[in-house]
Amino acid sequence: MISKIPERWDGVNQVYFVTVVTKEREPIFTDDANCERLLQAFREVYAYHHFRLAALVINPDHWHAVIRPYPNIVIETIIGAVKQNMLWKVWKIQKRQTFWQPRFLDHRLRNEEDLAYHVNYVWLNPVKHGLVERPEDYRWTFINPKGLG
Repeated sequence: MISKIPERWDGVNQVYFVTVVTKEREPIFTDDANCERLLQAFREVYAYHHFRLAALVINPDHWHAVIRPYPNIVIETIIGAVKQNMLWKVWKIQKRQTFWQPRFLDHRLRNEEDLAYHVNYVWLNPVKHGLVERPEDYRWTFINPKGLG
């Protein structure tokens, strides 16, 4: 079967809205320890592949991020490293082969309006999924007050 996901086109200083989903939508992030592991994975990957994170939300079976890789780093490198780092953390405890879908989706943000829309989307995502009634009540949403600056 031919994939309907188009090939990625990378550019310098691009901002992306990213969606990463667990295999078969397994709700691994209902476990707070896994949410903490994902956050730690972001921190550890940053040490090797710098990026700016404007927004992140961790839902039970997927996460969204608004992210800008530093020059000469492609989005695939960052997302792949975060997924691998997180998998390694869980493997050490549960010996699982994988819990990620093999690919991820991204949308390159084109202007400030597109950026604002997607940061707001991240902010409201837990409400959309019925996890909370008010976005400020969700523990696993992070909006960088400095944005991408």
